Amino acid sequence: MEAYNFQKVESNNSREIFIENKELEKKLLRKIDLRIIPLLTLLYLLSFLDRVNIGNAKLAHIEHDIGLVGVQFNWCLSIFFFGYILFEIPSNLILLRTNPSLWIPFIMTLWGLVMILMAFVKNFAELMSARFFLGACESGLFPGAVYYITTWYKRSETNSRIAILFMGTSFAGSFSGLLAYSIVRLDGKLGLKGWQWIFIIEGLMTVIVSIISYFLLSNYPEKTKWLRDEERKYVVERLKYDAGKAHVAHFNKKQIYAALTDWKVYLAMLHLSASSIVFYSYSLFIPTIVNGMGFDFVKSQLLSVPPFFCAGVSTLVVAILSDRKRIRSPFIFACSFIAIIGYILLIVPSIGIPGKYVGACIVGIGLSPINITSITWLTNNIAGHAKRGIATAMVLMCTNIGGALASQVYQQKDFPHYFFGHSICLGLLIAATCMSIIQYIVFETLNKRKKENPQSFLEGKTEEEIENLGDLHPDFIYSL
Repeated sequence: MEAYNFQKVESNNSREIFIENKELEKKLLRKIDLRIIPLLTLLYLLSFLDRVNIGNAKLAHIEHDIGLVGVQFNWCLSIFFFGYILFEIPSNLILLRTNPSLWIPFIMTLWGLVMILMAFVKNFAELMSARFFLGACESGLFPGAVYYITTWYKRSETNSRIAILFMGTSFAGSFSGLLAYSIVRLDGKLGLKGWQWIFIIEGLMTVIVSIISYFLLSNYPEKTKWLRDEERKYVVERLKYDAGKAHVAHFNKKQIYAALTDWKVYLAMLHLSASSIVFYSYSLFIPTIVNGMGFDFVKSQLLSVPPFFCAGVSTLVVAILSDRKRIRSPFIFACSFIAIIGYILLIVPSIGIPGKYVGACIVGIGLSPINITSITWLTNNIAGHAKRGIATAMVLMCTNIGGALASQVYQQKDFPHYFFGHSICLGLLIAATCMSIIQYIVFETLNKRKKENPQSFLEGKTEEEIENLGDLHPDFIYSL
């Protein structure tokens, strides 16, 4: 049996000092990765698949079949995010007080059932209700999964893992087009339309996987049963060592207050609100954008696959590189520039269809890594389990506000060129890039203050207050 290195130090309070063992840590990480990441990625893939399949349903004539007119379809997209926003923070609070193996399968079962019932809506009001409850039930998965990953991995390890999780969105987009292309062939079977079969089959997939996940999903490191005692101790201690004196593992209501009053969290919320409008408008409308280039409905489904695939690959590559370099902001700046080029190609009228389609792929390559690396950047710079959990939910709540607004960006009246929608996305992307630069300046300034005058962060505080400073502790250096 391999030994994990801890050293006993005798002092007024006997404690153990953690000593890193890179070789053993590498083996342990591989074991954790295989147990946690593939399952989480599958769950999020299903979540995003159930979220965006309404775009495929549109191409299968749901609007005509239930009598949607004007911008009613866009409102059916937006209402999902209202449900998501309302229940995102409450869901993470419940997750903090319970076990992931219970809460996540439970909400998955709920949204799978809502997805199945959505196949039987008859009008605008019923579709609006179904989409609202779908958002409410899905709201706990992604913020919960991001927080869950931060309880298992060090700050320098999180981006690549969250990126793999986030790749579920890109491959869900690709898979959605291929799956919808196959499912709509059932049109007329058992008296059901093609879009109804999309909702039924994909909802059943979610329910089945949710039941399986109850038996496979792990709890937090301190509670998990598939690690040996020595391994469990090593995982917990290395996370404490990574956070240093900023580590706060216990649930503390003061941490919730700290998250709600931290202006750095609100700056991240503004940044991700802007970038998320762009990301969700791209995710929801790429089949429609491709259709506007002159392709028929069937080919549009298939041609929506490559942009999502490019987005997934670039997300993973950027995440791996940023974890290895242990920096976030330069990759955010570079990806923003790439996405801006893509939107310029989509906007310029003189560019032909091949150039615009390449532009759509370039947007995916740049856009997808921005959100995931920005979310990781925030979680890297928040210390304390409860504060990080609430801050993560707050930021992701804003991404979904962006999603609600994104549903209104591309409207049928702008078909086929969607100049207005592309222009809005370009402007918001430039604004988001500027906000990310401000975040970089803020973190760099705070790091400089911590190094030059660490005592200024501790003056006038009791020992208990110092222990609960979290990321404000001078020993905690912000990731750039």
